Amino acid sequence: MKLSGSLSAGSVILVLGLLLSGCSSTENPTTTPAATPDEGETAMAALDTCQKVAAGYIVQMPDGEFDVCPMESQYVASQGTLSGIPSATAEFGLSGFGPDFTDSAVSLNHPASGASDGTSLAIADRFNNRVLVFSSLPTGPTEPDVVIGQPDFQDITPGTGLADLNWPGAVEVTPEGTLLIADTENGRILVYKSIPQSNGQPADFALDLAALTGNTDAWPWGIWSDGTSLVVTDTRKGYVLVWDTFPTDENSAPTSSSDPEGVGTPRNITSDGSNFLIGDENGSQQECWGEPPGNRNRQSHIWVNRLPIGAPDGCIWDWYQGDVSQRGVIALAAGGQDAHFWPSFPVDDATALQRQTTGSQNTPMGPPDGEQPGDPGEQPPSPGEPPMPGDPPTPGTQPAPGEPQAHRSESTIRTVSNMPQAPAHSYLGGDGGDVVITDTAIYFVEYNGNRVTGWNQFPSTLEGKAPDFSVFDADSDVSTLLRDGYLQNPVLANADGALVASSDYDRRMYVWNQAPGENGARADYVYLTGFPAWDNTYAQGTLIIAGRDSLAIWREFSPGNLPDEVIQGQLGTLALSDLKGVAYDGTYLAVSEPQSDTVAVFDGIPQLGEEPIRSYSVRGPGRLDMKDGLLAIAPKEGASVLLVDVTTSDEPRELPVQVNLPNQAKFLPFGFAIADTSFHRVQIWNSVDDALNGAEPARIIGGELGDRPQTRADRFYFPASLEVVAGHLYVAEFKFSNRILAFSE
Repeated sequence: MKLSGSLSAGSVILVLGLLLSGCSSTENPTTTPAATPDEGETAMAALDTCQKVAAGYIVQMPDGEFDVCPMESQYVASQGTLSGIPSATAEFGLSGFGPDFTDSAVSLNHPASGASDGTSLAIADRFNNRVLVFSSLPTGPTEPDVVIGQPDFQDITPGTGLADLNWPGAVEVTPEGTLLIADTENGRILVYKSIPQSNGQPADFALDLAALTGNTDAWPWGIWSDGTSLVVTDTRKGYVLVWDTFPTDENSAPTSSSDPEGVGTPRNITSDGSNFLIGDENGSQQECWGEPPGNRNRQSHIWVNRLPIGAPDGCIWDWYQGDVSQRGVIALAAGGQDAHFWPSFPVDDATALQRQTTGSQNTPMGPPDGEQPGDPGEQPPSPGEPPMPGDPPTPGTQPAPGEPQAHRSESTIRTVSNMPQAPAHSYLGGDGGDVVITDTAIYFVEYNGNRVTGWNQFPSTLEGKAPDFSVFDADSDVSTLLRDGYLQNPVLANADGALVASSDYDRRMYVWNQAPGENGARADYVYLTGFPAWDNTYAQGTLIIAGRDSLAIWREFSPGNLPDEVIQGQLGTLALSDLKGVAYDGTYLAVSEPQSDTVAVFDGIPQLGEEPIRSYSVRGPGRLDMKDGLLAIAPKEGASVLLVDVTTSDEPRELPVQVNLPNQAKFLPFGFAIADTSFHRVQIWNSVDDALNGAEPARIIGGELGDRPQTRADRFYFPASLEVVAGHLYVAEFKFSNRILAFSE
């Protein structure tokens, strides 16, 4: 086990991805020459591990190994001690630039879709609540000319007016130049009769799906139009909406609204005008065309030579979104790191098997599928989004479509040096990957890569094809999400005044020497963790992070030191495969294993073969917290928060609270709190007894019950973890937002 020392080039994974520039916007758009692929590889090779981390490259450690990088960071520290319930409006924000603003026109946060009329290019900048428009097609680093949904390039506040957006999921441009935006969290489609030429221009009208369909929880994700017909996916409801004539005003209702058999949560739409492909994360068709992936729920449903009305004619394995030209279909998948190409639209097994890729499918790079935000059962769906039916299958067996996937206990980490046919570039599509084909260039909207990369022309050879340019940064392989200090899925801990944030998705742990007290403060240390840590705990000098089959333990933690021990596969007598919770109060250690529906409690950190002193049967347990032997158990999925005194023989009791998929229950210095994740709020009681006795919360931070999420200073999108350090309560968001908000008295 390697815990210290410098790393050789063969001991890390460099997953090429993600971008976001920290440059300030100017009135005149500028274009910067892009680095060629060879220049980028040479520049990256000249850096050591910590220089790569500082530059924003994705660097991953082999299974079980750790490294730590000191970072140059200066910030004002949080002052005083938070001794009571804080205000309901955040004072500042970490993980990014601030609660409701960004740095510039080229500071992306999860681009989700692209569209072009052949002259201009529109990009949905999802987490920033805006659409960026380039008046001419970029072929290198270029600043956008116009922003839609915001008054300027710094504001990212969501809103509900015709000039506002809230988490836009898709854009489309018709041949006539009409721009359509799937304004997902507002439940509507915005229609611009022409592409806006000035910032903050309001839409001509909106199609309010709730008013037009009766679905009050409408959640449009995908959109397609040829100017004659319009197709929209209502993902949470599972419906495909079709207008067989193009809508002319806000009263234009869809002519068809269907819930197709075998379709679960329909997402992106790809079409050549005759055939339709709709990606789906929770598909349940028993068989699809082509070669099945590890996750059989990811399917793309096909309608052949007809609009997508009624049951599909078939499906291909995996969830794709792309574009179509005379050369064929180019698409990105929700998982993996390849661009995909079919010479003709896949309409049967033979055409599906003609798929070509840019890399080796046997090369697992980037965040493993099991840890991708959006994997069925991994994330809390919003209220109304259907959970996956049934129990997790036995590890090692192949689940049928429609069943949740078992997490793999073996490592998917490999080093670049021992990986044959490693791809020259990782095309990280994720939940919002897209492709836009124009006569000038082919654009790849890399949602998980947080960048828009491009080819100048269709390549003569697809295998090993790297981008010719990147639109928002000169280096197509730099993750400017990482470079600019964004954290994905942070889980927080107070380590005697230091703020710790572990991230399963980043496979990193971030440590601030002191609790930060200002916007955008960067961590003092970045740890590269050899496994994706889902939970963490700290007590009396001991820090523990846990995830999958592993725990890393610092017995005398101080910022910058490496773990003393990494336990893999077994803790005492408990077999480990999918750890989702860990809690240590200085006396007792508790862990949760949802694969076996077990919460086990040990007297201290056990030796191999040592039995737990308590073992509770809990369906799907998640994150844990413990104080003086009182253990709080949040669900991995579900709505039951449990409490048990591990010093007694009592069984866990359910708290009488109204919550929806709460990711964490936490003991605070002044009370008790629950991160009520899918109700987008934090509930705080003056004491745990108040919560146990059914008292109303002393304060709720966030919106009212039933409100849609908003990324404002007083609102949340999937709050999942919280911690008090010094003078602030820090609340970290999950999956569909990546802020850490700080609240004070």
